[in-house]
Amino acid sequence: MLILLVEDSRLLANNIIQYLALNGIEVDYAETIAQAEARLLTQHFDVIVLDLNLPDGDGISACRYWKSLSITTPIIMLTARSHLDDRLSGFAAGADDYLVKPFALAELVARLNVVAQRRTITPRLQVADLEMDFGTHEAFRQGQLLSLTRTSWELLALLARRSPDIVERDEIERTLWPDTPPDSDSLRSHTHLLRRIIDKPFDKQLLHTIRGVGLCLRCD
Repeated sequence: MLILLVEDSRLLANNIIQYLALNGIEVDYAETIAQAEARLLTQHFDVIVLDLNLPDGDGISACRYWKSLSITTPIIMLTARSHLDDRLSGFAAGADDYLVKPFALAELVARLNVVAQRRTITPRLQVADLEMDFGTHEAFRQGQLLSLTRTSWELLALLARRSPDIVERDEIERTLWPDTPPDSDSLRSHTHLLRRIIDKPFDKQLLHTIRGVGLCLRCD
């Protein structure tokens, strides 16, 4: 099982990561909503463990937004808020479970196992004749397997999730390179490579550059 832990307390995060590792659960870690979003738009996780109070926003708003992007990964919310209204707000936003701090780590493992078992369908996404399998990180066009680099996959995944909308250049760069700003030609180079892979061998163009704005994936 691979989970995404979104928690700004490094001490608590380290305790969770170490305990889950002992139980055979792999963890990817994000301290902010922005870092989590960059991972969610390009990777597949079995469960998201989401704190509600984060430096750059509220977990409930983030949960609601992720669900609007068709991210179906189950979400367990972590919070010190124990009131019924807070829990109901979390469930209304799309959360699958709710764990009030402080909590026993053994209980978190039990809830992770239960929530993860609810997902039986590997997430897939289709844009025109392009199909993406987020469980295997494979993409196909007209049934042909596309040979994608890691960055090409991440760029394609972001654009496919937002299709047919335009994704601005700044957002693409923040998603692909959340920790280190890229040089000025990086996105252009990866866009050229991706276009050569997904468009050049086929009749219809899917990847479009909107000059001065960004990129979009759509079949005109």
